[in-house]
Amino acid sequence: MTDNIFSTRDLTLAATLISLKFPLISIDYQIEGSKPQPVGYFKFEDTERLRDARQKYMQSLISVEPRQFMTNVHTLKAEVTNWQKNPHLKSF
Repeated sequence: MTDNIFSTRDLTLAATLISLKFPLISIDYQIEGSKPQPVGYFKFEDTERLRDARQKYMQSLISVEPRQFMTNVHTLKAEVTNWQKNPHLKSF
């Protein structure tokens, strides 16, 4: 199953993919950096359609609805931050 998984810590790419209706499979959490900060690795099913969207994203050839995109950025960021701070939260 790991062969069919695309994982990224790029918050804006993950928010873009969600805005394009790619389902988020899960988030792997990790503490990184000299100032320990939570980092989320966002996991999606790796399909041809997703690879095409990633390529268009990298070439700035993709558009998403701005409010939906920003909502997704804030939601993903809160999910990662909440993971470290909430002792009752189970992994996604």
